[in-house]
Amino acid sequence: MLQINQVRGLLTAVIFSSIFLSASAQYGDYGTDNQPADTAAVDDIVYYGDYMDMSGGYNVGDTVFNFTAYDFHGNPVELYDELAGIKPVVLVSGSVSCIRFRNVFDPYLPAQETFSARQFIYDNAETYNWIFVYGVEAHPTDGNCPSNCPPTVNTDTAVVQPSIYTERRWAMQNWLNSPVHDFPFTMYADNPDNAVYNNFFQRPFGMVALNCDGTVGIRADWVTNHFADPDNVQEMIEFSLSYGTCSIDWTPETEEDEDDVDDEDDEPVDYDGPDHALDGHDANEVANSIQDTGISSIHTRIYPNPARDVLRIETDAILDRWSVVDLQGRTVLEIRSQNSNLGIDVSALGRGHYMLLGQRDAAVVVSQRIILN
Repeated sequence: MLQINQVRGLLTAVIFSSIFLSASAQYGDYGTDNQPADTAAVDDIVYYGDYMDMSGGYNVGDTVFNFTAYDFHGNPVELYDELAGIKPVVLVSGSVSCIRFRNVFDPYLPAQETFSARQFIYDNAETYNWIFVYGVEAHPTDGNCPSNCPPTVNTDTAVVQPSIYTERRWAMQNWLNSPVHDFPFTMYADNPDNAVYNNFFQRPFGMVALNCDGTVGIRADWVTNHFADPDNVQEMIEFSLSYGTCSIDWTPETEEDEDDVDDEDDEPVDYDGPDHALDGHDANEVANSIQDTGISSIHTRIYPNPARDVLRIETDAILDRWSVVDLQGRTVLEIRSQNSNLGIDVSALGRGHYMLLGQRDAAVVVSQRIILN
């Protein structure tokens, strides 16, 4: 009888705790109802901390926001729905330009650090609900590395920090099709506002294991280092064994009718995340003005980027017009040319970020973010 009472007491405590967490937790949503357009402009990367500072993003005990992200084919994953399942959700960030991430899924690399992570992930592929998110590039060939990463330009790949969503999608797809890596999971591209990377991780190969109520149970700065420690491996095993199921009873607040909105403030609204989180805008005026016209079919080389005086453009197609557009959507330079190899004098433009648009038959077929110094 004593044991039964103890069990009843434990259940009561668990139920009370769950109710308290649900009532007090601050839920929200970074999500996108539909897969972004291929031409949607990707937000600039922000300051993630000093060199090798991987302390950003959600920490243990934080309540995470919901998000919806999409795989290459447009299939969505919604975090809060996944948390209602029977397996613990483990979110992992990665990109093809992150050498540590790539190495873990190279079965022929014997290094102990990568081997430990590879063995745990492979051995427990069905134990956890692994959700891999392809976010900010760690070491792109254009040198636009996150502030907390070593400023190393990756020469093993040809990926740049994406300027539009399709560049991220295709970088992810090329990774999934790699003939020398064994990656047996679905991967989802972060949305153009980088909200998943900016809020959950802020580091190239990070991990968070989540409780069913949306709180962070385990956090890893580096997946490789984490699983090299036997104590961390044991903690992950115990986390799965003690995992309890529940569901988050939360409904997004409906937006006000347009007639009720104060027209005096036309600033875009950011998501309200935790204090330490970095939010991104959910729209970009430049991207909304571009039609999706099969940009990925035009092979283009634009260099140097960043540029100072002359921007070189090489394409495998004949275009009619090139335009440089600032981030307010204003055309600041326009060149009419049908050359597939040309140079544009940008020395008169102010330093900053711009979009370079190539048009053919009045349709945008090339879109690339450029940086002018």
